[in-house]
Amino acid sequence: MKLNIISLLLLLIATCSWAQDKNTSASAEMQRIPIDPIIIDGEVTGVPDGTRVMFAFRIKKSDIYSTAHYTLIDTIRNGKFHIEKKFIYLDEKDSKDNVDYMLDINGCDLYIYAYQGANVKVTGRPDMQSLHWRAESNHPLQKELDEYTDYKRKLLTGINEKTQEKEESGNDDEMLVKLQNEKDSIYIVSMLDFMKNKECNSVFAHELWGISFRSHRLGSEMLSNRIRNLIKEKVPNEFNDQFISRSKQELVPSSEHLHVGDKMIDFTLYDRNDKEHRLSEFAGKKIVVLQFSTVSCGPCQAIKPTIEEFYAKHKNEVEVITISCDGTETWKKEKRVSWPDWNDHASGSTVGSKFEIPGWPFYVIIRPDGIIGSTFLGTEEMRKYIATF
Repeated sequence: MKLNIISLLLLLIATCSWAQDKNTSASAEMQRIPIDPIIIDGEVTGVPDGTRVMFAFRIKKSDIYSTAHYTLIDTIRNGKFHIEKKFIYLDEKDSKDNVDYMLDINGCDLYIYAYQGANVKVTGRPDMQSLHWRAESNHPLQKELDEYTDYKRKLLTGINEKTQEKEESGNDDEMLVKLQNEKDSIYIVSMLDFMKNKECNSVFAHELWGISFRSHRLGSEMLSNRIRNLIKEKVPNEFNDQFISRSKQELVPSSEHLHVGDKMIDFTLYDRNDKEHRLSEFAGKKIVVLQFSTVSCGPCQAIKPTIEEFYAKHKNEVEVITISCDGTETWKKEKRVSWPDWNDHASGSTVGSKFEIPGWPFYVIIRPDGIIGSTFLGTEEMRKYIATF
């Protein structure tokens, strides 16, 4: 009897193992099913033949569109271009979450939302405000983007008509700056009224960043407060989009920014194994050089050999910490360096929001006593700093 029970149990275990292996095998086989490409056919006006067209895509919403690793290129011929985004298999890079892409012609961007297998038609006249060209795709967010575009076109037309007389009578730079600030204020207020009735999604996130950037440039705390309130009302805590992170960074009050001579505050950062680190680990021990960097920043990549040499010579007295301003997925794929290369899981906004960062690479020098000794932008300034040792 006992032998029969044992035999039955062994048979059940074997059957379960076979079923599990079969399911695993079937799952793996599904991963190998080829996916139809996204085909972009464009017909544009006002663009010279030979002009480059770049098609960039980001790895999930937590990343920005990377023109360094994930870009396809074509050129305008007889006013037309053709790009195919091919997918080998459904893997981490080509997941079903990746539905938003970006076309760029001479710095004029058009955002495209499409599922795999879409045949996207792009038409119009590219301009810096992306109001006169559009795409037709198989994704509902593309129609949502069109609603924003149509609203902005009418809005800007109305603003220009209202301010045309002032613009024509303006004869000095100060007057023109005031007029542009007036236009930006009207634009932000109108977009806030429009967006309070829209859902939070990728389109919403990108438009939010646009008005946050304008508000930061204006220095209007009143408008910034209204945008912060919109974020509280519309953006769920679990909605992880890099444009939301960048918006929050733009909205940090100037009174909260750190400057040379201030005491550096502590932050939590993560290495590529997701182990937590604190800036305070080096307090009282070394000079700390923070480098804010992105994978798409050419100068950030070009200076790496110089920093490698510098760090090898001076790591006992200086700690270099690169803070990635990319999404976590992109950052983890970047080539490793010999010094700490960390991420705050918020595209660098947690630390970066405490400084007015005009571009990359941006450097913050922290003395051993924790006081910010200097800040500067660019590789040439970094080379000058290295030469002082």
